Amino acid sequence: MGERLQGLIDAVDVAHDERSIHNAIKNFTIASGFNRYAYIHVHADDAVTFSDYPAEWQNLYSEKHYTVIDPVVTTAKRSMRMFAWSAEDRDVRRISREIKQFYSEATDFGIRSGVSIPIRTSYGRTAMITLASDRRRVEAPPWDPMKAALALAYIHIHLGLVSKSSFKTREVTLSAQEATSLSWSSHGKSMNVIADLLGIKPRTVQCYLDNARDKLGASNLQQAVRIAMEKKLI
Repeated sequence: MGERLQGLIDAVDVAHDERSIHNAIKNFTIASGFNRYAYIHVHADDAVTFSDYPAEWQNLYSEKHYTVIDPVVTTAKRSMRMFAWSAEDRDVRRISREIKQFYSEATDFGIRSGVSIPIRTSYGRTAMITLASDRRRVEAPPWDPMKAALALAYIHIHLGLVSKSSFKTREVTLSAQEATSLSWSSHGKSMNVIADLLGIKPRTVQCYLDNARDKLGASNLQQAVRIAMEKKLI
């Protein structure tokens, strides 16, 4: 297991773009007996994510602002140690209807159990990586907690580096409308809601979001939000 973590650290260390980092994490995830992974960097009530979870679940998670109620995120922020979790390991009588719905939706997408590793980052923020499974329960692998945290630190740092290096050849400037639309999107607002807030048509909001995505060199809206947050554009 220690060699596997070292292999992840080595692969991330030489990764030159997000695809390389994804491949390194994905290979590690599968080799460790899990199905999917999710990296999350929590910014107050928002989060920067890098994941291979189903796109529909990622969009739902963002739209419903689930970072606030996600029990795995809450436990990670509180414990700051590696832990295993399961959607079935809970006292149903003591959890809110909101969290019950969260667990139900996650399970529908094959995210039923997993192991999570958190670390503290700048300004008291939390970064974490979860390896998820569709099994009812999993055991925490016998990883050295310090080495697991080190592997996450490599992922956290290198994701930041490849994001910044994508734009170092030119300045990225968003218009006020593009930045505002993207900012509302980062808070989980749909295009129709953003249109109502700004007093414009949904088609116009789509145009602003498309322009912002193109300027940021992002392949999708979620990545555009993450890049804009890292660049402090929103």
